[in-house]
Amino acid sequence: MSQPRSKSGEPVTADQILETAARLIDVDGVEAFSMRRLAEQLGVAVTSIYWHVGGRDKLFDSLVEGLLEQMADLRSDGETPVDRIASIARSQRRLLIQKQNLLAIAHERDRTPQLFLPIQQRLAAELSELGITGSEAALLVRVVEVHVISSAVMQFSAVRGAKHDEEDPSLWADAWPDQALVEALQSPTDYDAVFEYGLSALLAPLNG
Repeated sequence: MSQPRSKSGEPVTADQILETAARLIDVDGVEAFSMRRLAEQLGVAVTSIYWHVGGRDKLFDSLVEGLLEQMADLRSDGETPVDRIASIARSQRRLLIQKQNLLAIAHERDRTPQLFLPIQQRLAAELSELGITGSEAALLVRVVEVHVISSAVMQFSAVRGAKHDEEDPSLWADAWPDQALVEALQSPTDYDAVFEYGLSALLAPLNG
């Protein structure tokens, strides 16, 4: 059987199908995804997709495998263990924000533990270089992971949610001594700055 081609006559590859599917899911979410829409984006028949990657479930499994590979290969820079821990945390957060919808698919398939295991192992290795092992290392791994994941979820929710003022000044007493604070809380949250501030605070004790 010859390789399926798009309407333009160009051959369609499995990688192209997976990249397009991931992009559609990233933009529109899992609920809006359909094999028919994917076929339309690629300019091929739905049967061409099945020929390359199988049905919806197999396609989703392949996307999750790709996400697992990305998570295991996150960039980490720095001359010290603390610098590398911070770099891993930043890289993970960026990927979680970009691939939030794929994370939901991984969670539905009970792949979340596998997804985060490589990160936990890398964090544990860096902590070991600092002489931190056992239950203390386990706690620190979880602290870093909770900070990363919660920050990613909040930023993703803020981007996808309805726009509104961060704080209603009428909820604060008119005589509140720090009116500059009240005004500042009305501006949009800089989630990157909040993340960096929290990460610095979490890692500061490790520099001693």
